[in-house]
Amino acid sequence: MDVFVVIYCDNINSILLANNLVYHARTKHIEVHYHFIREKILTREINLINVSTENQVVNIFTKALGIDKLKRF
Repeated sequence: MDVFVVIYCDNINSILLANNLVYHARTKHIEVHYHFIREKILTREINLINVSTENQVVNIFTKALGIDKLKRF
């Protein structure tokens, strides 16, 4: 099956957590999301790809940007 959704994420730890098959007790509060994303990664419906914060286009919607970065995006 081909990957249906590619998610660009600037948080390496969240990518590692989603791809790691070992249960982490510290993630108990996000258990439902954790298992859902992991299942989708295992079935190749979602692919998480790391992108640096500098190149994260979604920042245009979530952060105040300087004029140079705003023009670049």
